[in-house]
Amino acid sequence: MICLSQRFGSRNAAQDNPRPNILQLNAEGLTANKISVLEGLLAYNNEAFIIALKESYSTSADKLVIPNFSLAASVLSKNHNLATFVHEWLEWSLIDQSLEQSETEWLRIDVARYKISNIYKPQLSLFTPMVIPTFPHPSLHVVDFNCQHVNWGYKKTTP
Repeated sequence: MICLSQRFGSRNAAQDNPRPNILQLNAEGLTANKISVLEGLLAYNNEAFIIALKESYSTSADKLVIPNFSLAASVLSKNHNLATFVHEWLEWSLIDQSLEQSETEWLRIDVARYKISNIYKPQLSLFTPMVIPTFPHPSLHVVDFNCQHVNWGYKKTTP
């Protein structure tokens, strides 16, 4: 399980000046045990308002459940999956998302005046900058491009 957390504020300050704290997680299969670990991480950290989830391998939104979070949007696939969760006390709206047949999956939500894009490029798809839509400023992208480069410690560089 690979986890990257970016902090943009605190839950105490969020009531007056909401700034999203984002937990990005590549689940490599979302199981009950992984949800339990995620709950513990969220309880310990107590700062994440948004979860940008990749690779849950779920074909049903009914299985995408994280306590105290609402599923804002998802792109379902049995080969990967993309989902964004928002803490239950924050208001959000879905702006747009990629089509089901798109190679690169993305969805975009509005949370507390922030436009947040959750983007995932599956390993076997070819990355081209043209597959990522251009969004107006201000916008925050939470991305997993599944790209490798020798400078990052990989044995090869992928296109």
